Amino acid sequence: MLQVSKAPTDALRTLEHTTASIVSALVAEQANSGSFGGTISISVSQALKPRITLPPRNVTLSELQRLKRQFVTLHKKAITLGTTERGAVDWSEECVANKFVVYLEENIKV
Repeated sequence: MLQVSKAPTDALRTLEHTTASIVSALVAEQANSGSFGGTISISVSQALKPRITLPPRNVTLSELQRLKRQFVTLHKKAITLGTTERGAVDWSEECVANKFVVYLEENIKV
């Protein structure tokens, strides 16, 4: 029988807060830079500054919010049901941010 590992109690808050912070930072960065795409570093918190590669166009707030909702929904299931992945899943802000950045890069339409 597989061992189901439970997420920490603040995992959902971390998931929501981190993804919202990244969306806000991306919107602000695009407004400041004029959005020519390419790889940028976004400041989520003092310690967290993930890099993301954007397409050479302005990624809209509604597009970012839709992707955030999809990502949160996907990961909320793992939080509420527990995960059967081998080993513990890292729900730290840094890990969530890195996963979300990868998700955005894979799902933002060029």
